[in-house]
Amino acid sequence: MPFRRSAFLFLALLVALPLTLARCGGNPASPSPGGIVLRGTVLGTPAGSASLSALSARSAAASPLTVTVQGTAISTTVGDDGPFTLRGLPEGSFTLVFSSGGTTLGTLTLSGLLPNQEITITVKVDSSSVTLLEEQRNGIGHGDVEIEGVVTAVISLQPAADSRFTIAGKAVVARPGATAIREGNRARTVADLTTGTHVHVKGVWLPADASGQAVLAEEIVLQAEDGENEGPGASPSPAKTCMIEGGIVGSGVELEGSVVAGASAAFTMKVQGNRSSGNIAVDASGATFKCNGFKGTLAECQATVKSGAKVHVSGTLTSCDLASAPAQARQVMVQK
Repeated sequence: MPFRRSAFLFLALLVALPLTLARCGGNPASPSPGGIVLRGTVLGTPAGSASLSALSARSAAASPLTVTVQGTAISTTVGDDGPFTLRGLPEGSFTLVFSSGGTTLGTLTLSGLLPNQEITITVKVDSSSVTLLEEQRNGIGHGDVEIEGVVTAVISLQPAADSRFTIAGKAVVARPGATAIREGNRARTVADLTTGTHVHVKGVWLPADASGQAVLAEEIVLQAEDGENEGPGASPSPAKTCMIEGGIVGSGVELEGSVVAGASAAFTMKVQGNRSSGNIAVDASGATFKCNGFKGTLAECQATVKSGAKVHVSGTLTSCDLASAPAQARQVMVQK
């Protein structure tokens, strides 16, 4: 009968449709299985006193704020208090488009994204722009973390030992020999990490202790208030008084370069790049030595410190002017 035949065809269509869709899967515009997870908070005022109220007052009630990943079908609506979540995002880079009522308010591009990262951001949105205020990246499974935000507290400042800070609500440790601090292409020290300084931190989680879990910073980059790296010429530089860029007498210093002359107890080294205008005299008589990839004795390791050896010196500047900058080494690491 016609009715039975129509019913049979309808059921056959229902069975075949999922199979057809499955064959057409893998649409790059759709969320990737697993992928990156982004959790965000939108602030509608510069001070953040009202999360989304200021923005909502400028928008029609029927036009909520939406966040879309440019070039994809991944999109979500921002909640009343400003939160939103996007899942299955692609690695590498992507651009977030913030819009309301069909009008684009601004965009934000995130790059350098690793597989399966979890990203947390806070942004300020107004009628014509989107500003990134804070960013944190957690690498699932390998402990890597990135934090962007303001130094809100200096817990302890010790140039020759661990210094501790609170940055974007996270405890951050800067450790001599493990943490590089820079502003643009200029080396900086822990003394430059003052309250209110905007920084970008790359590091790893330390084991939790009684005070919580801190991040050991591998790199701290001082940035402008808008989150951009401070480049050369961004602000007037004081007259140079030390041959080492960023060198401060009595403060910790990290030097990377090659041995020009001498031996393990005392040597001169040429610092790589343009950081120093001359060779550095290093007193390593009380230093510890480590040779990367070397399985011999300590004496054999020290014997490799000779002209041409690649070394990394962690120590303290004992004095510095435009003609000389002797350093007292705490640790000498001989590179492969």
